Amino acid sequence: MMVRTAKPEDCPAVNDLMVSLIEEIYGRESEEVRRALKANFTAEALKELCVEKQAILYVVEVEGRVVAFLFGWFFRYVFTIYWIYSLKEFRGKGVVKALLGHAEAELLAKGCWKLEMYAYAENNRFLDFAAKLGFSNGVLIEKSMFGFKVQNIYKVIAEPDAEKRETRIKIVGEAGQGVKLLSYTLGQVLSQLGHEVSLNLAYDASVRGGTISADLIYSSKLIENPIIDEADILIKFTRTRDWFPAKTLVIDESMCQEESFECSIQSRQGTLYGFGDVAVSLFGSKIYINMIALGRILRYIGINILLLNIKDILPERALEKNLEAIKYGFSYRDDV
Repeated sequence: MMVRTAKPEDCPAVNDLMVSLIEEIYGRESEEVRRALKANFTAEALKELCVEKQAILYVVEVEGRVVAFLFGWFFRYVFTIYWIYSLKEFRGKGVVKALLGHAEAELLAKGCWKLEMYAYAENNRFLDFAAKLGFSNGVLIEKSMFGFKVQNIYKVIAEPDAEKRETRIKIVGEAGQGVKLLSYTLGQVLSQLGHEVSLNLAYDASVRGGTISADLIYSSKLIENPIIDEADILIKFTRTRDWFPAKTLVIDESMCQEESFECSIQSRQGTLYGFGDVAVSLFGSKIYINMIALGRILRYIGINILLLNIKDILPERALEKNLEAIKYGFSYRDDV
C-alpha cells in the first residue's frame, strides 16, 4: 500500500471513486441532490478543482490500482477535507488511517494547525470512526443547501498563534456598491460555520457617495483587536489613491472599469479571476458584482456553499438573482 500525492493520470480513477462515494453516502437523499453533487465534484468540475492552488489530492495505490482518495483545501494553515473514501474491499485495512496520517504529516510541515471536515450528519459510522482517530465534534449545521444536516469535525495537530488563528478581510468600496451586504453575508456564513466573527464598518461622510470600508475578522477564538492593520485578503471596489497592505488576494479597482463594469480578483501570486461584464450581461445590473465577488471569495477560502442554505441569510429583495450571482462566482453547477 502506497499513499502519495495524486498525478493528473489518476483523475479517471478518482472520478470513479467520487461517483461511488456520492451514490453510497447520499443514497438516502433525492436523485436531485446526487446529481448536483456529481455536477460539482466529478468530471470537468473535479478537473477544475484539482488544479486550484489550494487544492490537495492524495491517493492510496495498491498493486497499481487507486483504491482510496482524500481531497481537501489548504488555506491559512487549516486543511478542510472535502472528501475521503475507500473501496469497500479495502475498508478495515488501515487505508483511511494511512491517508489521514500521511496528510497530517505533510501539512504539519507546511504550518497547518488544524484538520477539519464537514461530514454528512447521518453517517454515524464514519463520525464514530473519526472520533477514534482524534477528531472532535464542532458545530452542527442544521440545514445545508439541500436541507440535510452537516456535522463539523476537527483535529488540532499543532498549537496555533494568533496569526494562524485569525483571517483578516478588508473590503473597500463606495456607497451603493453593496459593501455592507457583501461583508454582512460573509460574516453570517462564517458565523454559522462556528467561527468567531468581528465586523466593523466605517463611512467617509465628507463627500457624497463617499467610501465605505469593512474590517471582517474570523477566528477560532475570541477576537481581541477588531481593527485590521494588514489584511490577508483585500477587496477593493473603489478608485482611490489610498492603498492598504494585504498579503494574498486583491480585487483591484484598476480592473473595475466603469464603462464595462469589469471586475476581477487578482492575487499577488498571479492568480486572476475575471468577472468581465457578467454582472450586466447575466444579471442585468452592475450591483451584482458584490455577490459574484462573494462567491469567488468563498471558493478561495475553501467554504463550500453547499454547506449552508444561503437563502436564509440573504435579504428577500432580489433573492434569486443574488443567489445566482453567488453561485456564478463560486463556479457552482446546478446539474450535470
